[in-house]
Amino acid sequence: MKKISVYPFHISMRFTVFVLALGFGAAQAELPGFKKLHLLPSYWSEGANFADLDKDGHMDIICGPHWFRGPEYKERFEFYPGIGPRKRGRNDVSVYTLDNFFSFIHDCNGDGWPDIITAGLPGTEAFWYENPGDHSLPAKDLPSHWKRHFVLSSVDNESPRFGDITGDGQPELICMHQGEMGFATPDKNDPTKPWEFHPATSGGEWSRYVHGLGYGDLNKDGRTDLIMKDGWWEQPASLEGDPIWKSHPYKFANRGGSQMFAYDVDNDGDNDIVTSLNGHGWGLSWFEQVRSGGAIDFREHLIMGEKPKENPYGVAFSLLHALSLVDIDGDGLKDIVTGKCYRAHDFHDPGGREPPVLYWFKLTRQNGKVEFVPHLIDDDSGVGRQLVTGDINGDGAVDMVIGNKKGTFVFLQTKP
Repeated sequence: MKKISVYPFHISMRFTVFVLALGFGAAQAELPGFKKLHLLPSYWSEGANFADLDKDGHMDIICGPHWFRGPEYKERFEFYPGIGPRKRGRNDVSVYTLDNFFSFIHDCNGDGWPDIITAGLPGTEAFWYENPGDHSLPAKDLPSHWKRHFVLSSVDNESPRFGDITGDGQPELICMHQGEMGFATPDKNDPTKPWEFHPATSGGEWSRYVHGLGYGDLNKDGRTDLIMKDGWWEQPASLEGDPIWKSHPYKFANRGGSQMFAYDVDNDGDNDIVTSLNGHGWGLSWFEQVRSGGAIDFREHLIMGEKPKENPYGVAFSLLHALSLVDIDGDGLKDIVTGKCYRAHDFHDPGGREPPVLYWFKLTRQNGKVEFVPHLIDDDSGVGRQLVTGDINGDGAVDMVIGNKKGTFVFLQTKP
């Protein structure tokens, strides 16, 4: 295991903020704050993740070819040979970490140790890296790099997902591949073999750079459906023989933004859609599920647009290229976490030179009215293409981990 000295990380604390609680006049509600850890200023990935890789009871941070040992994150280890960011072609306007945009965590071989799955720039290969186990040995006695296993020749769509859509209790890699939307699964008899892609569509011919992807049960039949910017695809009763899923066209967005979520925003018993509208432009909306002649339809509710006046609180920022839906404040309602994708196309996108902000939008329901209230977390970090949330330090609160062109960040929630 190759051990690398760590650039001293920067820590800052936002003071706990107070906001007027909607519908309660002058009453005030106390909200959580966040402690910012800047683990590394170098650009290694457009996403990051966390897991207890060494099984010492503390979560570690994964970003690019490195993992940082928790809870101090002062030790950094390289689990595969790092390749610096570069251009795709001679005249490209941007540099990218071509081999690493996303990290997913799963015990791929069932040995009890969490492994790391990586996917790079859309159109590039995906691999999983086998955790060698027993990290108690001195670094010099550990394998210099983890054993690499091939997953898929190309992972397309700029927001691939990793989750259980088949209902078998095991997560799948959800993406586009060779123009079609579907999911990839490992060989159940030999996890080291290449994964098999199961197309859910036919004749799709989507670009490898298409934006926006999600999953959830939209028709309440107990099966998970696929969601994309152009509509949703209904999972059939049986997946035997890779049947084509029924298409339900709906234009959620023209270009598409990032990760899409199915969630009952308005508490009426069916799942709505939460999504950004343009990963390289403007817009954040939730789409209310409604019935039109007995068929599922949607009604858009704009949360944030291009102009500050389009948001009740005057908030507007672009490049919402990563999104998470999670209950930040523990009130039982899922909130939106997102921000500006820093240098997505090296300042060539609309609003690209504005501060790289990170926000959470608190979901409120008052007197039958739904609202997402924005709260600034940070104005000097932003997001990448992947935003992972969860309890990192074991205090029961939701934290965040981010990888982008500003480096590797952890935001630890501080309770009010």
